Amino acid sequence: MDNFWILFLVFTVYSFLGWLTESIFCSVPAGKFINRGFLNGPFCPVYGVGGVVVVSILMPFRENLIALYLAGVVVTSLIEYLTGFALEKIFHTKYWDYSAHRFNLQGRVCLENSLLFGVMCVVGMLYIHPALIRLLDSISVTALPWISGGFILYFACDTTLSVYTIFKLNGKLEEMQQVLDEIKERAASFKADRIETMQSALGSLIDEETKAAYQKALCELYEKKDKIEADVKFFQCRVISAFPTMKSMRSNESLQRMKDVIQEKAQKIRRG
Repeated sequence: MDNFWILFLVFTVYSFLGWLTESIFCSVPAGKFINRGFLNGPFCPVYGVGGVVVVSILMPFRENLIALYLAGVVVTSLIEYLTGFALEKIFHTKYWDYSAHRFNLQGRVCLENSLLFGVMCVVGMLYIHPALIRLLDSISVTALPWISGGFILYFACDTTLSVYTIFKLNGKLEEMQQVLDEIKERAASFKADRIETMQSALGSLIDEETKAAYQKALCELYEKKDKIEADVKFFQCRVISAFPTMKSMRSNESLQRMKDVIQEKAQKIRRG
């Protein structure tokens, strides 16, 4: 059982290191702090899973630097690809997109990142992991399950909140998309009616009652849109901000609109 507790702590540490690396990598170019990752706390579980898998699979390659590097590139690329694929299928959202990078595979992985992951694997296997194991081995047998159990409880709570947040956000985006689509349909319909009226009546005035009805319907839709935008919760904003290249497979127009709204609010806060 001690091996399980240690393994889970290995997962936890690599989840934190992955979050730290991702957050720094994204925050520095953006000039602001970005809480990177699927979870709300300072952990990226994909790096935790990747760390455990890499350590388990690559241990036989430790003595061969080239084999270790190449194996690291392949294993981490496969993990990233499968994670991206799974998230897309479950949440209908592409959380990262490398389509703008050269030598990418369906936007889920790209050569540049894969090569960097290979370097991380080498550094991790040769230096970080041995030091981590020495540190974890120094924890008393009595304290080990309590520490691991605390992190298990944390991950369970944060994962539940994060999944709930994602599903609520997707529902909000779908609702927003329906409103945007209806606004476009109403506007297009009004324009078409006006042309038909002009052609048939040869310059006679448009039916003011019909015009007023269209304008009222459009105002109601814009009010509904504004209400949805104003009702974006803190955790939903965090998810959108954490993945700048995120794309919704069902409601991408509303997602882009939501990104603009969040950015406008952030700019107002900074100016204020």
